[in-house]
Amino acid sequence: MSILSGEKWEAPDRQFIGHRDCMVRNMSRYNFIAPHVSGRCLDIGCGRGYGFNYLKAHCSSCTGLDVSDSFLQEARAEFPEISFVQHNAEQLPFADASFDTITSFEVIEHIADDNAFLSEIVRVATPGALVAISTPNRLVVSGGRSEPLNQFHVREYVAEEFRSLLVKHFAELTLYGQDDGNSSSKGTNALINRIPLRIKHLIPFYVQDVIGVMLRPPLKMEDCRFIPDSFDHAHTIYALCRTAR
Repeated sequence: MSILSGEKWEAPDRQFIGHRDCMVRNMSRYNFIAPHVSGRCLDIGCGRGYGFNYLKAHCSSCTGLDVSDSFLQEARAEFPEISFVQHNAEQLPFADASFDTITSFEVIEHIADDNAFLSEIVRVATPGALVAISTPNRLVVSGGRSEPLNQFHVREYVAEEFRSLLVKHFAELTLYGQDDGNSSSKGTNALINRIPLRIKHLIPFYVQDVIGVMLRPPLKMEDCRFIPDSFDHAHTIYALCRTAR
């Protein structure tokens, strides 16, 4: 597989230097929610399945869903005890009220009909189920542009747009901004962050990833913060939701 293929860029890969910090950010999303999950768990867009390192100890059963066969081959090899399903996320192949916990990180921005996607999540969730969803913050990752810089994204959201979308589907909702905390003020990070957005965002996102890894110290899990209703510097909007009871 070419390192510039869509799949290579769209899920963390331990062997690819350009995703070093991406992996840490992604794993921190699972680590943040892990103490609160329970029962039957579904991870939509599970990729290579790394999130189950954090989820599986807290759940009675785990299911991963992804559209990529190559990702799922890796996931099945590493987590033979977990059920993995290859399918798109727009029409989930599960019965109503099948899951008590549902996670879906960095998926909704790829979905053509976001409302239909959320309706499917609610359909397969039990009453009062915990649902965790994240998506890139358009103000940070695309400099506020209406057209995403990431060619694989259908759309991106600012926090209030994301909130307005989610409240139509969930009975309870808390939004967090995920940022890199104190790491943003260390060494070359401070220099990178001072580059004006109008210039920085002319650089393809995957080039930014590689340059960032070359110049910055490694991001650590403890650097990743989730702050309620704080989005000015957040690269990711993270939602914790509950379905109606």
